[in-house]
Amino acid sequence: MSLKIEDMEKFMKGQMEYWRQVDESEGFDLESVSVPQGTTGLLPFDCERVKDHQPLLVRLYARLGLHRYNISKGTNFVFRHLKKYNQSMACLSSYYITLVACDPATPTSLVTFQVGVGEKAYGRLYVMCFCARLQGPPKKPFTALDVGAAVVDGGGLPLWPSDFSDRTRFHILEESELQNNDWVRLYLELALCANDRGISDDSVLSQLHILKVAIGLAEYWAQRVTKHSTFVYITFKGLARARVGELGEHVERKVIVRRIIDMDSGCLTLQGGFGFSIGEEAHEQRPMSRPEGEWPLTGPPTWLSEDVPPIQKSDLEGIRFLDWSK
Repeated sequence: MSLKIEDMEKFMKGQMEYWRQVDESEGFDLESVSVPQGTTGLLPFDCERVKDHQPLLVRLYARLGLHRYNISKGTNFVFRHLKKYNQSMACLSSYYITLVACDPATPTSLVTFQVGVGEKAYGRLYVMCFCARLQGPPKKPFTALDVGAAVVDGGGLPLWPSDFSDRTRFHILEESELQNNDWVRLYLELALCANDRGISDDSVLSQLHILKVAIGLAEYWAQRVTKHSTFVYITFKGLARARVGELGEHVERKVIVRRIIDMDSGCLTLQGGFGFSIGEEAHEQRPMSRPEGEWPLTGPPTWLSEDVPPIQKSDLEGIRFLDWSK
């Protein structure tokens, strides 16, 4: 019995020491940290040593972190490649990503970033970027493994509006604006890949063509004036197979993405819904990237809400929601 107690004490001490080192590194630099036997810790991936290991979803999460950094700093860094990442071993994972980026004005000057992204739902887009910074000692501490610290206000997604003629609620992006705001395409790609993880390479996404983008802005005052919430309505084509609607790349499809920025914590959260709209009936649901595995559609998710609050023209003033990524 005493041997078992000693073994348990040794195991617990190993666990405590491992997680102490993980917290000290904030989940990013774990090369020198050994994982005790029986520990469900962070799974490391060295993307520079294994050259072909650049997973699509992780790359999208890395770009989301750069997007958050560009919003907060007014910069224009673009993603180059993954260096490494650590992933928690769970259905809803947290990713601690180290990546290389550059400013297009000086493309040969490479900069290393650290990005933290946590998944909050499976099978649909609901992710939180809780860290985006230049690599180096952190300027202020954050709880690396507690991605739920920043609370979202709990609102859902709207159904697709019957029209976008109300200019007090919607702004239609011109072609020039769309070219200057590549985060719109990032949101679309994230929504599709989170919805169907069978999309694992760029060939599917390269066929997408954005037709129309409407942006609606609403600020929520229920608790504090600390969150900016933006709804992005994207119409596109180029997806041969989809969970709802007809088959074929010619079919126009719809995605709604809600972006929430917590002005206190700086966390950026995306919620996304694909394929549900007023007046559309979907009789079957299927994976987007493979022909097998069809299953019946029981109806729109319960987290879809009926409407979103109207906005006033004054709400748009002083909020640069069109060019935050510049």
